[in-house]
Amino acid sequence: MAGPRITDEQCLERHRAFKKYGSVKAASEAIGIGRQAVQLGVEQARLRGLVKNGDVLEFPDLPSGDLPIDKIIGLMEERSTKRRVSFDAHTWFPVKVKEAKPIGILWMGDPHVDDDGCDWALLKRHIECCKQPGMYGANIGDTTNAWAGRLIKKYADQETSAKTARRLAEFLMLDAGIRWLVWLLGNHDLWGDGAEILAQMAKRHGTQKLVMHDWEARFSLNFPNGAKVNVWAAHDLPGDSQWNPLHGPVKAARFGPEVDLLVVGHRHNWGIAQWELADKGTIPVMIRTRGYKFNDDYARRIGKSDQNGGASILTIVNPLSATREGRIMPFADIEAGTEFLQWLRSRDA
Repeated sequence: MAGPRITDEQCLERHRAFKKYGSVKAASEAIGIGRQAVQLGVEQARLRGLVKNGDVLEFPDLPSGDLPIDKIIGLMEERSTKRRVSFDAHTWFPVKVKEAKPIGILWMGDPHVDDDGCDWALLKRHIECCKQPGMYGANIGDTTNAWAGRLIKKYADQETSAKTARRLAEFLMLDAGIRWLVWLLGNHDLWGDGAEILAQMAKRHGTQKLVMHDWEARFSLNFPNGAKVNVWAAHDLPGDSQWNPLHGPVKAARFGPEVDLLVVGHRHNWGIAQWELADKGTIPVMIRTRGYKFNDDYARRIGKSDQNGGASILTIVNPLSATREGRIMPFADIEAGTEFLQWLRSRDA
């Protein structure tokens, strides 16, 4: 008749003794039970899968290739803190204007410099305007088509290669002679490696600092006489209306922070508006730039017609204005606005 069945705990106890003392006899003497009982416990521990590899294989304790979890948490905490500090610093960052004279900002609508429909003749005229004293450029985004994903096949429909597109973008950023106030990344720029390529170009901008932001930038222009202008520029802002091309900026002006100038692009149409928000104490100027891409077959397929003006919008910021509503003056006619800026600067000088 078979004896009582030994438990798993007993099997493990006898196996551990066997491993520790090196033989069934030594284990038997150490734990005070018979040799047959020790042997049975060792065999059952193996058969029941309570021990791995028996006495045949023995593996070393190998070190982990990762950091201890407390160090990982500490690094994540430090990274999160630094990102928060950076985010706050980049939101409403101050730009110090060192002269109390009017300045001009050319809000360059979506350039799409490699598109066959890009009006380079117009763009070159606006670049020349931007070289005048007191003028600065601001790129609202979508510098190139930067086709990616399922749209990459569209390179077959344009004459300009991806390599040449990058050379054109590099010219606009570095060699066109524009003093850049800010450079935004639009949806086309963010496709593929477009954003990283532009960021690497920006590092070669020489002694002038080029501020490049993903999609939007919020900053204040601070003049020596104490005048301050809050600017919110974005590739686009939420909100659309078939009746009002400025619906997004209007919403932002109404429900967002106190802003003096809001500028967007993206939708390839344009508009200018200004009115007083008495409850907020602001008189915002709201602008949408059209961009330089014309003869758009896709726009025609969805029932839209090309607008002819508003490729870029020039805003003159005059810290010496007697009224707040006159501090920002927008011009859809870039050449006329540039001439007026030069007159203002000479008059105030």
